[in-house]
Amino acid sequence: MDVGILKTVPLFLGMTDAALDDIRRLTVRKSISKDTILVQENELGDCMYMIMEGKVKVTNVGSDGKEVILSVLGPGDFFGEMALLDEEPRSATVVTLEATEMLLLRRKDFHSLLEQNRELLSNLLSTISQRLRHANAQIRSLALLDVLGRIAKLLLEIASKEGRKLLDGSVVFRRPTHQEIASMVGTSRETVSRMIGELSRDGYLRISGKDIIIRDELNKAFP
Repeated sequence: MDVGILKTVPLFLGMTDAALDDIRRLTVRKSISKDTILVQENELGDCMYMIMEGKVKVTNVGSDGKEVILSVLGPGDFFGEMALLDEEPRSATVVTLEATEMLLLRRKDFHSLLEQNRELLSNLLSTISQRLRHANAQIRSLALLDVLGRIAKLLLEIASKEGRKLLDGSVVFRRPTHQEIASMVGTSRETVSRMIGELSRDGYLRISGKDIIIRDELNKAFP
């Protein structure tokens, strides 16, 4: 594996080629098929994962069996580091949403790299801080916004992270299923379908096959 691949991972931003070569030798690359459970909530963990290609969902399941999607991660993202830092059981379940290319890093190697690379530690703390801010925003959204507002905010967030801007200023991205959206905003699939239909009728978005096109008016309506 070329160290150039590692430069696409924000966790390794600013690290020298020599340091990246050390990481390259310590990581294992794996191809994982769709719908594979990579991490199981409450199990002990001995490695962290870095996504090179594909997507995964991070979920919790309530006592009623209902799934809540905490986040969707893609290329450049990583997960599983918490169990390596505090040696507690996994806090969530992670499942592949599509065929995914992963890099795996074992606990002892992870700690060794943290001790040797100040940039790696700084990048790790920065990412953890960003995730905490995102979690706070999710809590605030659940507490203060109605279902329509939560769905609009989620679509804008996905558009910002994954979207491709079109000539007219709108943004297109591969849309999640209505069930996935429901699991992320805490409502039912039927409600999501109704709210998406409402936003479409009001001209805020348009469905095109497997894609969704968000107009700038949605951002203005839900700043």
